Amino acid sequence: MRNFFLFGIAITFVLLACERFDEAQPLDPARDRSEQPSPTPPPISTVIITPTPPSTLPPSPLLLPVDEQATPEIPKSQSPLKVYEDNVFGFRIDYPLDWDAFAIPEAPRIAQMGSNDGGSAQSVVYLLYQTNIFTSDAALDTQIPSFLDRQGFRQLKEEELVLEDGTKAFRVVYQWRETDGLWQGSLFAVAQNSQNFFILTEAPQSTYLERAEDIRAMLSSFKLTDPTPLGIDRKEALTLFLDNGPITLDPAIAKELSTAQYIAHIFSGLVSFDSNLNLIADLAENWEISEDGTVYTFTIKANARFHDGRSVTASDVKYSWERAAAPSTGSTIAGVYFDDIVGMGAVLAGMAEEATGIEVVDARTLRVTIDTPKAYFLSKLSHHTAFVVDREEVALDPYWWSEPNGTGPFKMRFWDRDLFILEANTEYYETPPAIPFVIFRLYGGIPLLMYKGGEIDVASLYSEDIKEARDSQDALNDQIQLTKELSVYYVGFSSDKPPFDDPLVRRAFMLAIDREKLIEDLFTGSREVAQGFMPQGLPGFDPSILAIPYDPGEALRLLAKSSYGGAEGLPPIIYTTSGVVVEGSTVDILLKMWKKNLGIQVQPRVLDETTYFYYLSQRRDNMYDYGWIADYPDPHNFMDVLFHSGAENNVGKFSNSKVDTLLEKARVEQDNQVRYDLYRKAEKLVVDEAAAIPLNFGRSYIATKPYVKGLVFTPLGMMDLKGVTLGSR
Repeated sequence: MRNFFLFGIAITFVLLACERFDEAQPLDPARDRSEQPSPTPPPISTVIITPTPPSTLPPSPLLLPVDEQATPEIPKSQSPLKVYEDNVFGFRIDYPLDWDAFAIPEAPRIAQMGSNDGGSAQSVVYLLYQTNIFTSDAALDTQIPSFLDRQGFRQLKEEELVLEDGTKAFRVVYQWRETDGLWQGSLFAVAQNSQNFFILTEAPQSTYLERAEDIRAMLSSFKLTDPTPLGIDRKEALTLFLDNGPITLDPAIAKELSTAQYIAHIFSGLVSFDSNLNLIADLAENWEISEDGTVYTFTIKANARFHDGRSVTASDVKYSWERAAAPSTGSTIAGVYFDDIVGMGAVLAGMAEEATGIEVVDARTLRVTIDTPKAYFLSKLSHHTAFVVDREEVALDPYWWSEPNGTGPFKMRFWDRDLFILEANTEYYETPPAIPFVIFRLYGGIPLLMYKGGEIDVASLYSEDIKEARDSQDALNDQIQLTKELSVYYVGFSSDKPPFDDPLVRRAFMLAIDREKLIEDLFTGSREVAQGFMPQGLPGFDPSILAIPYDPGEALRLLAKSSYGGAEGLPPIIYTTSGVVVEGSTVDILLKMWKKNLGIQVQPRVLDETTYFYYLSQRRDNMYDYGWIADYPDPHNFMDVLFHSGAENNVGKFSNSKVDTLLEKARVEQDNQVRYDLYRKAEKLVVDEAAAIPLNFGRSYIATKPYVKGLVFTPLGMMDLKGVTLGSR
């Protein structure tokens, strides 16, 4: 199961309260990257620096500016300094000998320098990503307003500074009043492409003035460098920024595409799909199918090994599948992929620990029996739920997956809030990856700006970027690769709850949307309006399916004809979304169309996008966002998995006996043409019944640097990194 977020998430700048400085344990001046990864790295937002909230004081007397000499270049301190280097984001800075340096793995705060005595000046280094390219002074201007509510705040000076390497920076010096007297500080900014580095330094005014020369020297030494996390040179690594990182690396638990993307490089299963969507052997060397189509006998590759060198056996496969199905594991998707196997129903129900249909013949031979012949069964085994895990590792630690011992082409080298690093598995049972490392940055800004600035090698384009990038005059145009995905985005109805338990109400809401205009306005022609739920390129796709009209008049007639008698008879309607509800967003446009055409005010409710698909079934309201991309290229993975009344992914609980009958016949039909026709008939019924509102089929637009060769994007939304090589830059 691979869910997609339906609507683009706008980047929101939020305020972060910056304590006057927390206590922290000192680290080596070089940024330490050897600590253990967090099992559940939380999402990281782009922020605005916000200083300490002001104290409650009576009006202060007029604060006089401090006389501090300004120079176009900062003089060097005569005192010896220590060096702090950050190889993750790429900078170095000198700081006084009597200070300590602290790494802060809580981006945007990335480093702190100062004394632990609490009375000395303290400096915090921030890295913020902007939505536009700023100069250093403009970047600083975005932050100053957050300081203005301090008691007696007064800006003393602003100046452009030239650093030792010739880089232009900008600094503002200010003062304000606290309960213990006057304080003074400075905010220093250096802008590089979409990156804005800030250094916030504050202290009691007497202390600040006493250390002013040291502060100047520290700022003058700031220098941007090439990031080399874990000492890895950019020439040895493909560098990416996709998201905030995986939620888990347990293949049995993951249920959305972003997490599956990481898992697929570390683990593997018996079979997989190549870039042309041909089913191929993976851990399996080969397989045989019985004449009646119910028994599959797999032979595992002799050289298949876990990353620690232990051989993969048939027992490992059996354990991994039964573990995924066991209720104690907590998988909500295992039933989708294993329910065909004899005896798996009992395991899924917690009534048995082993499935009678999974038999270990010998160390390399596994025999699997399914209930009836099913043309798509092998394809289901390509899903990450069927990937093999190390039972010995699982037994040792509930968070075993934070340092997984997989079988895939890459090993996980490192994981924290800022980075996720893969290292090539040189003992991989197929051809080992050509590239030594893949670095996923987990903190960043607009991918296209990071790409243009040289921070990353590959970038997904947002819809607003695509029109500009597709301009034939834009140099970026030749670097863009379009992939038509086997995906569909739609608005789901809770068919088991009023008012969408009435199909007339559902259809009224569907006809009240001008989907053509919505998709064109949002995606500027980069997406295809969906008339059904099976995308073009999927076997069984129906090019003759009738277009869903935009007909507000008919929508009102259907609403009046419904069991609710019109808009006035409807209960309050809430729309559950993973996106943001701002002017011009998808949800905003939908709500306005329903208000205009039906006279109904639908209220949105926003859930955390990170865990949206994990909790949607329990938290859904009357309507909700949904997106689906194929796990395997078969209509069963769309129509049956999403709309059969008993399907786990039928989130809205749509139920239609005629649809169920067609889907159940298709499950056992061996003639593919007959099978595809059954799915087309089911799709027509699902659209006629308005089980959901199809919006668009997906397309991905990816910019790739010319020196990156062999990177493959599949219609299943996955990247194949095994064949990547890096040329000269």
